[in-house]
Amino acid sequence: MKFRIIFLAISLFFFVQLKAQQPTILPQFTFFKLDKKAFSNKNLVPGKQNLFMLFDVTCEHCQRETKLLGANYTQFKNVNIYMITLDEAYIIPQFFNTYAKGLNTKPNVTILQDKNQLFIPLFLPKMYPAMYLYSPGGKLVAYNAGDGGIKKMMKLVKN
Repeated sequence: MKFRIIFLAISLFFFVQLKAQQPTILPQFTFFKLDKKAFSNKNLVPGKQNLFMLFDVTCEHCQRETKLLGANYTQFKNVNIYMITLDEAYIIPQFFNTYAKGLNTKPNVTILQDKNQLFIPLFLPKMYPAMYLYSPGGKLVAYNAGDGGIKKMMKLVKN
């Protein structure tokens, strides 16, 4: 009997650990642009790597990483950048004006709101900011949680 309980506990532990890993294939999602239009996988620009970044305007780590992304934008100019937040639309422009002026107006940068709170259950981030670099085919190339994500992604993006 003890063996069964221990086996069950170990099995459950490994199942939870497997379940908590970031998705290796880009999940199906629907977020919203700031103009309130829906944006899903169907709207991704094909043929490029896709960088997804979950951020919060009050998060100091997010502020630093966004500033670093803005300062190193030229290395990301051939990557589709999708910055996703749960924040209200009115505060987002101020965030970019403060930490990465003009980044939100670049042609390959799309700011998205997660109005239905789907990002966390779909992508399983561990902390803010969470960054996911996907290949043009939708396979996970790299994941980073917290500080250091932009430096890590710079090494992996294809110019």
